[in-house]
Amino acid sequence: MFKNHCIFCNEIVRNRKASVIYESDKVLAFMDNAPVEPGHALVIPKEHYENILDIDYETYLEVHRVTKALSPPIIRAVSAEGINIGQNNGACANQKVFHYHVHIIPRFPDRELKWGRRIALDHELDRVAARIREEIQNHDGDIPVLK
Repeated sequence: MFKNHCIFCNEIVRNRKASVIYESDKVLAFMDNAPVEPGHALVIPKEHYENILDIDYETYLEVHRVTKALSPPIIRAVSAEGINIGQNNGACANQKVFHYHVHIIPRFPDRELKWGRRIALDHELDRVAARIREEIQNHDGDIPVLK
């Protein structure tokens, strides 16, 4: 199923306006046109899913199987020393294209990676963990919608 408003459905899957590096019946991988680093690639399902909350399990596994398989050749191709695998869900999580996709981002030792983090206190972690366990028990199978 394609979405007419989705750039990945229309420009990438249908019209092949990308540097494709891998394709199967269900999955397409191509170079990101706004790369964080050289070799930055995206892996997407050909069928439209907005995010991790609505992708079916089989397709999710296939996208991630391809992500794992492509990582070593990407690292070798650009002589990277590491790799980030990223997947954003929702606008506040920096999802820019609302078609499920995984980023493969090669990393190099001379490029600093900064992610804002803080040390949490044990009681804070315990409190949030308890709320998550409660949600799992009370809403098993209920898939929320991201805003």
